[in-house]
Amino acid sequence: MRLRLVSVDELQFLTCLEHQLWGSKSARFKEWKAGDYLVFVVDKALACLAQVSGEPFESKERVWDNGIFPYRIPIKIVHAIKRESRPPILGQIRDTLISAWGTTYGWGIRNQQLLQDKPAETIISIIQSHPNDLSFIQSRLGGLKDEAEAARKAKALPKKRGRPRKTEAEPEEFEKATTTKREESEHIKSQSGLIQLGKITGCSVWIASNDRNRQYRGKNLGDGCLKSLPNLGLSTEATKRISYIDVIWIRQNAPVCAFEVETTTSVYSGLLRMSDLLAEVPALNIKLFIVAPSDREQKVREELARPTFRKIGLNEYCRFIAIPDLHSLLAKVEDLQGHVQPSILDTIALEFDESESAME
Repeated sequence: MRLRLVSVDELQFLTCLEHQLWGSKSARFKEWKAGDYLVFVVDKALACLAQVSGEPFESKERVWDNGIFPYRIPIKIVHAIKRESRPPILGQIRDTLISAWGTTYGWGIRNQQLLQDKPAETIISIIQSHPNDLSFIQSRLGGLKDEAEAARKAKALPKKRGRPRKTEAEPEEFEKATTTKREESEHIKSQSGLIQLGKITGCSVWIASNDRNRQYRGKNLGDGCLKSLPNLGLSTEATKRISYIDVIWIRQNAPVCAFEVETTTSVYSGLLRMSDLLAEVPALNIKLFIVAPSDREQKVREELARPTFRKIGLNEYCRFIAIPDLHSLLAKVEDLQGHVQPSILDTIALEFDESESAME
């Protein structure tokens, strides 16, 4: 069994699905054979399984919106998964890729390296264990492409990012754990903003169990929020740890976004809770965000570089939102309830481990 993985964005994936075609700017298909499997990776999750269905060829006809990829190979899509159900590259998937290519497995994906035998079988079986939504996606292809194009444009908008002077990271045990009144006020205000924004996007909102009675503008943060987390099939202890995550957005009884607000010197504890979430439920399709002052970006980046977090891939899935950008976004959309999706966060979130498309 022969398999390759390719990394694309949602619009590229849908275009390949529509035309049953894969392309490249380089003549890389000489060793590709009919029947070889191709897995599309979109937003660091497995989106689709295809098979090579013919011989490679060359064409200058424009298919993809972001360039001419003259070297092409026909494919047949055999299994596609809705965005909200796609398995992320965590847990067994990540372990399988590391066993084949090491911790730099992203290089193997980017270069479309051949994966064979047991690792290939494992990846394919995981995809096939999810419902095949191919017919659903094909029937709504036009609307899905429009959404993907809008999301790409939103993601391309300039994002303000802090440029603090880089300093050597101090060990956590030497950091001060004190919290000033200003930092606490900023923390509560940011949690309130995330609650409000979550409701605007149509999500139910969970607020950390130990913050429910904190007040902002005369109201408890927990007012109007969920009273309990949905059942994730976790142990009581695991559920308790995850319940301390600052804010979680939930749709159809499943978490879709989790946020840790970090206004104090230490960011380690918040990242640890995110780490617990990934470790306990690696198949969970959820986006993770650290929300902090603009000048904390470098500190968060340094903490994510710890081996503890890199081992489970937290640095690949966690993104940064500057608090001023959060409040600015909220002001723009506060009257748009019912017309905004959680993906609006892509307009302000910064990736710590940015990956480029393999279509080149």
